[in-house]
Amino acid sequence: MKKYFLTLMISLVCFSGAFAQNEMDALRYSQFLYGGTARFAAMGGSFGALGGDFSTLSVNPAGIGIYRSSEISITPSLSYSRVESRFFDNFEDDMKYDFNFNNFGVVFSFPIGSKIEEGGWQFVNVGLGINRHNNFNDRWIARGFNAHNSKMGSLLQQAISEGHVNNLDPFSTKLAWETWLLGEDEQGFFVDMLDNVDQYHESNTSGSIREFVLSMGANYNDRLYLGATVGFPSVSFEERTFFEEKDTQGLNEVFNSMSFTNRLKTSGSGYNFKLGAIVRITDIVRVGGAFHSPTFYDLKDRYSATMRSDLNLDYDSRVANSPEGRFDYELNTPLRAMGSLGLIFGKSGLINIDYEYTDYTTARLRSANYSFSEENRIIRESFNQQHNIRVGGEVRVSPLVLRGGYGYYSNPYKSGINDASRSVISAGFGIRESSYFLDFAYTYTFYSEDYYLYFLDTDGPLPMAERDFSASTFRISIGWRF
Repeated sequence: MKKYFLTLMISLVCFSGAFAQNEMDALRYSQFLYGGTARFAAMGGSFGALGGDFSTLSVNPAGIGIYRSSEISITPSLSYSRVESRFFDNFEDDMKYDFNFNNFGVVFSFPIGSKIEEGGWQFVNVGLGINRHNNFNDRWIARGFNAHNSKMGSLLQQAISEGHVNNLDPFSTKLAWETWLLGEDEQGFFVDMLDNVDQYHESNTSGSIREFVLSMGANYNDRLYLGATVGFPSVSFEERTFFEEKDTQGLNEVFNSMSFTNRLKTSGSGYNFKLGAIVRITDIVRVGGAFHSPTFYDLKDRYSATMRSDLNLDYDSRVANSPEGRFDYELNTPLRAMGSLGLIFGKSGLINIDYEYTDYTTARLRSANYSFSEENRIIRESFNQQHNIRVGGEVRVSPLVLRGGYGYYSNPYKSGINDASRSVISAGFGIRESSYFLDFAYTYTFYSEDYYLYFLDTDGPLPMAERDFSASTFRISIGWRF
């Protein structure tokens, strides 16, 4: 059982040199760290029973029913991510900046009823715009001396399993063959330098999920708020990984070094539906609930690889490039359900708690050209239900409104495979007047994970880098009411 979980863990966290669309793609585009306005972010994304903020159109669309006037908002943001890594007791760190717009939206409010004391429907509101989720921007490196195994050994095992030169993978083992890193004699495939190498890994990713939302909501007697959203998320993800290993001790007469570069670009779009309700039980207590359908994505992967060798032969180096890979596929993400409790203390302040449930075992990859049966089996057997908690509040200290929040996103993997739980701490303040508002927010996201540089069937230590990720994001929202 231990070996099964170890093999499964490696398959989940190791970036494949063959660029297979796999369970990691399903998880990457199914998980949501909601973005949007500075007020929403400062309260930890906890707004499910409150409403009156454009970000809620992506979370609980009933929040649009709270509006009693029209509004337009825009939110530029600046993010700074840092990754600390430990690889064979060697410490490294790297960082990356990103400037973007987290939100742009407009809500139109239409009074339709008579006076509130007479009851009935009071407002119908319509909203449209963009919320940016899931910032994929980070850069990290790992460096260390590996006395136990090498990428060359991994390529050798892969070539042996492929069996023949004509079957070599054009994105990995065939490149090793063309650069003379992989050879063959009467006993089969062979490589030099199976261990005692200095290794260096560098990864650079960018992108996000942007969701265009079109929402409608209504207010019944200031007691019941209903809303619906049609979401059109678009995916943009790019990754470049560079791996290098060297014989720095002069242990081999032929091998000096090799490098392996992978490039991946994923783009696509999809659609989903969201329904929500908020009930004002008393002047203080509100409860909310929302349901999100699966997102139905059409995705396109474009990928390539380059391998370079430096050998003590009659040339300085050899370079081989893969073809340009292209693959189109579909992804159905899990549905989501959430419940919320809000407490509003007049104009003094408020508190909100959100609970969100997602079952990642129900994500599915599909294609007309490939069955994805093995990948979907791994999704069912390795992923888990996720339970997310977000808590936020604000206090009015005239003329400012002070805010704070916390979000916990539980591990989407089953116990014993990997721990990918995340935490988000947030704070901010704002100035809100009858005709405009200005909000500031700071969020700090952090998590730790194990990353395997390549797969190898060995009894020795595996090439694992321990990553500690953190990201700071500053947001400013500017809005006008009309």
